[in-house]
Amino acid sequence: MTETINGIPTSKTLSNIFNVVCNSSLDNPVKTKQLILLTGLNERQLRDAINTLRFMYGVPIGAVRGTKKNGYYLINTQDALLETIAPIRSQAREELKLIRKLTTNFNEWKEVQKQ
Repeated sequence: MTETINGIPTSKTLSNIFNVVCNSSLDNPVKTKQLILLTGLNERQLRDAINTLRFMYGVPIGAVRGTKKNGYYLINTQDALLETIAPIRSQAREELKLIRKLTTNFNEWKEVQKQ
């Protein structure tokens, strides 16, 4: 029998990640190391697999880092969603600020070099 997620055929590896993440929460996320041990993937491959689950299968997987509760979890409440997207929004704002500053620096640099 072919394994599926949201009716889409999937691999055993993605199915295993999905099942473990679905049994986790913001308060009790599954550690990256646990998923690496379960799947045999390296950290980059695991991130790619998580993004595949997010983008191709529509699974709302959150990630938390920088705290004692690092790991991945199923976003199953509005609060978990907000906690997930807040640092992403903040990072996006910083990246956009950097883009604007580099563009300004470049344009000003070109003007100074003409003189």
